[in-house]
Amino acid sequence: MAFDSGDKTDRFIAAAKTRAEAALNEPAPKLTALEKGMLESLRRGGRPVRHG
Repeated sequence: MAFDSGDKTDRFIAAAKTRAEAALNEPAPKLTALEKGMLESLRRGGRPVRHG
């Protein structure tokens, strides 16, 4: 099974990244906060956010 390594947090992050990648082509996806963050990161090309 693919989830044998890592803890529950790693599995949540991997699932959110997969869902965000799938939502890239959706016009109005319904996502969790973690998935939204992953989606924004993908749209920025992985660049960090600068506040200030």
